[in-house]
Amino acid sequence: KKLGAKGEMEFTGRGVGYCAHCDGAFYRNKTTVVVGGGDTGITSALYLSNICKKVYVVHRRDELRGAKSLCEKLLEKENVEVVYNTTVNEIKGGIKVESVVLENVTDNTTTEISTDGVFVAIGITPVNALFKDLVETDNSGFIVADESCKTSLDGFYVAGDLRTKPLRQIVTAVADGANAVYSVEEYLREL
Repeated sequence: KKLGAKGEMEFTGRGVGYCAHCDGAFYRNKTTVVVGGGDTGITSALYLSNICKKVYVVHRRDELRGAKSLCEKLLEKENVEVVYNTTVNEIKGGIKVESVVLENVTDNTTTEISTDGVFVAIGITPVNALFKDLVETDNSGFIVADESCKTSLDGFYVAGDLRTKPLRQIVTAVADGANAVYSVEEYLREL
C-alpha cells in the first residue's frame, strides 16, 4: 500500500484478499471476484457491490447457501453477477491480478474473466483435533467460549480463530489473547 499522486491510498499488492471489509476500498470503481456463496461470500459481495463497478460471485453449487435475506439482497444488485456451478482454476496476473480462469463443474468448460481483485470467502475449518474431546465445540468445530475466553473445561481458555465468534480477524484474535491472559490471571488468583 502506498500514497498515490492525489493523496489516496493505492493498493500495490497482488490482489488476492480474504477480507472484503478490510481491503475492499482499494477496489473502488473496479471489478472484483468473490469466491464463495455462503454467508461470508454473500456479505463480502454485498459490501463490495456498494463500492465496485462489477462484482462476480463464483459458487461451486447451483444455488447460494447463505441466509435467504442476504441472497435476496445480493440478487437485487445490478452490478453483481453470480456464476453458479463454477470453481476458480487459476488466478492470472503479473504484479497484480488481471484475470481468473473459471471451470464449470457440470460440463468442465473453462472461461476467463478480467478482474482487479479476488476475495476468497469460502469459510474456514478450525484445526482443533487436539482439543475436540476436551471441551465443548459447536456444529462447525469451533471451541465454545464466552468473551472471557473461558471454555467448558475449568481452567481452559481459548483465543483466536478456534473460538466461537462472529468475526475472525487478527484484531479480534489479539483482543482474545488479552482477554484470555486477564482471565487466566484471575483464575490463578482464585486457586
